[in-house]
Amino acid sequence: MIKNFLKNYFIKKFLSLVGALYVYIVYISSQKTFINKDNFDKIILENKSFIYALWHDQLLLSPFTWQTKNRIEILISKHKDGDIIADLIKYHGFNSIRGSTNNPNKEKEKNTISSIRKIIKTLKANISIGITPDGPRGPRHKVSEGTINISRISNKKILPMALAYKEQWVLNTWDKFIIPKPFNKICIVWGDPIDIKINKIDVPIQQEALEKSLINITEIATNHIDS
Repeated sequence: MIKNFLKNYFIKKFLSLVGALYVYIVYISSQKTFINKDNFDKIILENKSFIYALWHDQLLLSPFTWQTKNRIEILISKHKDGDIIADLIKYHGFNSIRGSTNNPNKEKEKNTISSIRKIIKTLKANISIGITPDGPRGPRHKVSEGTINISRISNKKILPMALAYKEQWVLNTWDKFIIPKPFNKICIVWGDPIDIKINKIDVPIQQEALEKSLINITEIATNHIDS
């Protein structure tokens, strides 16, 4: 029933508009703490595109962590819920690339290759890309090799980022998607940039490195909020 509900064009547009207004209210009404923001500021000063990586469950308020005039486009899945997120971030001035870096079955392989080509082309045009390395369908908090391969092929750095909230709702979805409440406490943490200049054989090692970084900074953000 919900899937049929989300197929309606006008309902999706309405949810996107309401969602965009809601996340704006959440952000401006909340107390914010920034940790390791120098990591973000320094990579921005390089004036080169990079991959902005965060877990899929933390996606909702991520556009507000991009406090710069430098361009970025966000990779959003082609699923129906992805339509809503893509429109939502557009209200806040961000364009999206629709697709995935992960191909769970051969039928989607062509779409995945097409998405990766668009991402690499965008990065080479000096436009950064926001990617959820465990999206669009998991496993949760597991980095897919697609993100690492994109970094390797494009020779672009990866900057990990994490958000945590004092008060939130957690949806019953594969990623336990987080919806923060208004008048909240928000903590945003940036990890150290990861510079991948590797051969394909080293991809699993870099997957683990990015995974550990995202897990670590998520834990830092969560512990700060809980302290």
